[in-house]
Amino acid sequence: MSAVSKETSKNRSITRVLLIEGTVNLSLCLVKLVIGLITQSSVILADALHSLTDLTNNIIAVVAMRISHKPPDHSHPYGHQKFEYLAIFILAVLLSVVAFELVTYAIENHGQVVQQSYAGLVILILAIVVNFILSQWEGAQARKLRSKLLAADAKHTFSDVLTSIAVLVGWQLAALGYYWLDTLFCLLVAVFVAKLAWELFQQALPVLVDADVTEELFTPAQLEAIVSDFKPIDRVTDIRSRAMGEQVICDLTLRIDPQLSLTAAHALSHAFEDRLKEDFDLYDVIIHIEPAKST
Repeated sequence: MSAVSKETSKNRSITRVLLIEGTVNLSLCLVKLVIGLITQSSVILADALHSLTDLTNNIIAVVAMRISHKPPDHSHPYGHQKFEYLAIFILAVLLSVVAFELVTYAIENHGQVVQQSYAGLVILILAIVVNFILSQWEGAQARKLRSKLLAADAKHTFSDVLTSIAVLVGWQLAALGYYWLDTLFCLLVAVFVAKLAWELFQQALPVLVDADVTEELFTPAQLEAIVSDFKPIDRVTDIRSRAMGEQVICDLTLRIDPQLSLTAAHALSHAFEDRLKEDFDLYDVIIHIEPAKST
């Protein structure tokens, strides 16, 4: 199987996993919504809204992944990898809005009577079990397919398990008469969603604004060791690196022996470029050549 065919097969497998998870999240959202309306629990309704954001996340992930894996074209010569991070940024904005709405809802519905429902209790426990199984399965698929997107989503799904446990505890305490605890747990869910939004902002923004990632690639000592293998190179300056999704592009200037011919300098830059790509798994290296100053 060719490299292109393998990549296509991998993308289809990732899409299938996300679609299965999306179907499960839709079912969980509907179940929690029904339970929340029956019991009038703000914390369960809040968790239903959280499950809805999970479904939105799945949809955005599928669309973004399909776009981001398109090859470079005339209008996007560097590729489409940033679309995935743009989708993550949009999701972070949506989650921020959800967190705000949860806080507003919890305050406005403070003190509302919460009813016990043993059938609802059983269904919610089953939903927690389903989410746990889903998170473990998705994590296994992420390792099998070597997908960072699925790995991150699996952690998110597992965090939903913890959130739902908090929801369950809050509901039961409120049903016993501790209504303020129902509001408190709803606010805790809001804090959790806000924290998730902040983490997504931290993940997306550095890529979208071309933050320098040179320090994450190599140390000065590692670069110096490579330079020492290329005698005509005096030093490397003006190093800049930026991420294009999981791919990294590095720009730098080579200060080389001014007596070197143009042909030799060209061959030297290509050899140095290939070495950097091999050692540090770079997508592209753009090299500018300058004559080294005589000492």
